[in-house]
Amino acid sequence: MNRIDYPEIDESVYRHQCDNGLDVFIIQKPGYSKKFVTYTTKYGSMDDHFRVDGEAFNVPDGIAHFLEHKMFEKEEGDVFNLFSKHGASANAFTSYDRTSYLFSTTESFEKNLALLMNMVEQPYFTEETVAREVGIINEEIKMYQDNPGYKLYFETLNQMYHNLPVKTDIAGTEESISQITSDHLFLCHRTFYHPSNMVLILVGDFDVDPLIEYIDGHQGERNVDGRPEIERILPEEPKDIVKQRSVLEMDVEETRVMLGFKHHQDSTDASERLRRDLSMMFALDMVFGEQSEYYYELMEKGLIDDSFSFSHIEEAAFSHVLFAANTEETEAFAGEIRRIGDAVKDSGFFTEEKLTVQKREIIGDYLSSLNSPEYIANQYTKYYLDGYDLYRLPEIIDEITINEVEKHFIDVMDSRYMVECILKPHE
Repeated sequence: MNRIDYPEIDESVYRHQCDNGLDVFIIQKPGYSKKFVTYTTKYGSMDDHFRVDGEAFNVPDGIAHFLEHKMFEKEEGDVFNLFSKHGASANAFTSYDRTSYLFSTTESFEKNLALLMNMVEQPYFTEETVAREVGIINEEIKMYQDNPGYKLYFETLNQMYHNLPVKTDIAGTEESISQITSDHLFLCHRTFYHPSNMVLILVGDFDVDPLIEYIDGHQGERNVDGRPEIERILPEEPKDIVKQRSVLEMDVEETRVMLGFKHHQDSTDASERLRRDLSMMFALDMVFGEQSEYYYELMEKGLIDDSFSFSHIEEAAFSHVLFAANTEETEAFAGEIRRIGDAVKDSGFFTEEKLTVQKREIIGDYLSSLNSPEYIANQYTKYYLDGYDLYRLPEIIDEITINEVEKHFIDVMDSRYMVECILKPHE
């Protein structure tokens, strides 16, 4: 076991790897009564085509999310009820690249930890329960398909991406879900829920040595051997977009538009991705944030209201920026976003003074967030799986230069790769 101290933020992390390959991180929060735990597999919705120990497999879209649902169901009943019985609140989620199971509690910690580990490690699937789950998830998919924001988001992704599974609903489709069998689920559980592909993160006030001893003992009793060689297979994605513009009609009261700027990544280096992500976050806030001159300009022209939003997504396999707003002037809105994007390039808009303000704000938010065990566990997991260290974030933020901010903004905000998706009421 290694202890890593971060004196500048008064945090300590204990890292341990069990003999079966499971990585364990204990993040000490002295004096905290709440304990928060995440148990995460590096397995998400984009992992539908993979090779294990040299053998290739294709599985139906949505299976990672399906598996997440099924892990709570055991022969003796629903595990949610047992967490509740032991005073814990439990949940789970599936993203593009991971599936996390979690609980928080102020009592019966060891019982809840054992419950979490057993639930995730012991699959229980039958053809009957799988068929029943197909019906449940199909209803979930239909519900999301009726959600205007959800529909607009995935239609925009479909206009940007030709082949990458990022454009596919994390829950899959009604057709793909119906193809899932218990054999598929056992295959994916055996492959991706192997301890060497997982990480356990515990945040709270712990007696560390006995806790590590307990986890080691539990993992040792599993008798899991071997470490599968997992290779994720992603399709080639062209640099260009699929379709520039589309119009959807739904039962909505207001017209909403989403713009997407697809960015082709030249490097998949984890450190470069983090710097690009932070740089774009700073740049977008400087140009379009609520304190910017352009935000007020768009408001005065009546092109945006409080519904205006923007985001930058930087993942290992893809990267893009999204803008969204409720507006009837969809063409003018898209034109102004393009115009502003061009206007700030090489104009001296990006300055050290603005960057210093941005850095101060984000560091303040970051330090406040470190009071939340939920934030720490979830973000530590995300940064760890992406190849970063959450507690090194201030150092990286400090190193970001104004030249990086301007360069990445110019690279990403390329109108040749912009799509426009409009959702409006039925005519």
